[in-house]
Amino acid sequence: MLRKCCRIIVILGLVLNFIILGMGCNTQDKIETEQKQFDSFLNDIFIQEVQTDSLSLNYSLANPEHFGIQTTNATLGEYGIEQMNKKLFLSENYLKRLLSFRYQLLSPKQKLTYDILREYYTLDLNFGDFLYYNECLGPTTGIQAQLPILLAEYSFYDKKDIEEYLRLLPCVYDYFEDIAEYERQKAEHGLFMNDRVASRIINQCKAFISDPESNFLIEYFNEKIAGYKGLTESEIISYQAINREAVLHKVIPAYEMLINTLVELKGSGLNEAGLYYYPKGQTYYEYLAKYKTGSSKSMEEMADMLQDAIGKGIADITALTMTDSSIIDKYLEFSSFPITNPEEILKDLKDDLIKDFPEAVPVNCEIKYVPESLADYLSPAMYLVPPIDSYFNNNIYINGKDEETLSMIYTTVAHEGYPGHLYQCVYFRDQNPAPIRNIMNFVGYDEGWATYVEMYSYQMSGIDRNLAEFLKANNVVILCMYARADIGIHYEGWTKKDVITYITNYIGDKKVAGMIYDTLLEEPGIYLPYAVGYLEILELKQNAENFLGDAFVTKDFHRFLLDIGPAQFGVIKNYMDVWMGKTQ
Repeated sequence: MLRKCCRIIVILGLVLNFIILGMGCNTQDKIETEQKQFDSFLNDIFIQEVQTDSLSLNYSLANPEHFGIQTTNATLGEYGIEQMNKKLFLSENYLKRLLSFRYQLLSPKQKLTYDILREYYTLDLNFGDFLYYNECLGPTTGIQAQLPILLAEYSFYDKKDIEEYLRLLPCVYDYFEDIAEYERQKAEHGLFMNDRVASRIINQCKAFISDPESNFLIEYFNEKIAGYKGLTESEIISYQAINREAVLHKVIPAYEMLINTLVELKGSGLNEAGLYYYPKGQTYYEYLAKYKTGSSKSMEEMADMLQDAIGKGIADITALTMTDSSIIDKYLEFSSFPITNPEEILKDLKDDLIKDFPEAVPVNCEIKYVPESLADYLSPAMYLVPPIDSYFNNNIYINGKDEETLSMIYTTVAHEGYPGHLYQCVYFRDQNPAPIRNIMNFVGYDEGWATYVEMYSYQMSGIDRNLAEFLKANNVVILCMYARADIGIHYEGWTKKDVITYITNYIGDKKVAGMIYDTLLEEPGIYLPYAVGYLEILELKQNAENFLGDAFVTKDFHRFLLDIGPAQFGVIKNYMDVWMGKTQ
């Protein structure tokens, strides 16, 4: 009887094992299915978003056919309320589909993307009540300022890309017509820009088209095509003629039409001060600040963080003046970094970064210079992000070839090149992330990182160590002062008088303070990604140092940030908590 019972137990045990094994296989199947479906979902979003216009497609992919994308009609897309509503509808659908996935079944890499997308689309939907507050024109970052460079650097991988580009040029007029109509609608809603900003944009457009036959888009294209391998002489002549015709009769008239529209609408702007004074301007600015910075902090917390950084910077400057009696003289006499050639600066920075940063991915970088017609309106330098599938050739534009500009370009090249935008972008591309992550906009992370390493580069530049610390502290104070005043203008309702009073506490020059006010009024939030993004990274670093103590390694922290890639700082903080736990 005893043996019979044992036999039954054994048989039951075998049956139970089979059940457990079956459940294990079933669970594994569910995990694999969920992860495959999630990857498919991410790919669907990427394919949808990357094809919205020809510029996005060309800048994102060198070989779109490898992603199942066939040749599409040349287009710059459309602009207006209808298109904004379509985008919101897509974001709502993306978020709904995202939330349908079982988070616990996703891989760690997929969970990170999930967390990023959830925050991204949730914030995107908040802008639905502020469609007329959007502004695509601006003296520095507006489409009319950026488009010439974007067109000039349109990549020609083969002849079909040249022909696609030539079909794209006539689309500029239609796109600018959409923008002109949108600006009229903004005026009807009492939300058109003030006259000073309109005049700046008008003058910028006039400068770009002032000499039609020698326009940058004609001369640059001619050089580009003349040196393009595989074209016959007749093809070169034909392409150059088509380009010239399109620039003269489509692109330049588009700028003329935009000029006329802005002239027509001047005087219709009802607000000469910050966003705070529009009906829903304060709330809009709050969402705009979150979007631009990637920070989860409240506006009050951001303002306090900036003010604290200003106080620390001033304390650092004061301490340096007390420990180094000649520091002020060093500062006043400083007129050039030891290396002034941009190519040599890139090499120097690339060689030096290995101490505190992961090794750079080997790529090429060409230094180019902003055309004279755009020089007064563009940043000191800019890095053009390469395609996801062809990131080995990179371009950095520098605004000015003169000796004075190049003498002080070292830290700017660090910001744009190594260990800045170029380095971070290529590093992330080389990790082979989900393609959608390469086309999402996280300017707070991007500019925060580039500003962080720009400040870091002072000690890599070869100048006196105390002077390097003095210059860094001074620039942090200035940057954070700009960003703090931006919040004051657009969230707290500071007047021009308030801003001048605030800024003259630090620089003592009312004329310069007035110019800063005008700049901040033109493009709300323009300095926030740099300042707040920088301070968010410093805060992450400080938290890691405090938690890890002697186990903290600077290179490991940098690797963590680079591996995570562009994301919201709240998401990064959550993942850093896990990283620190494993590192301890």
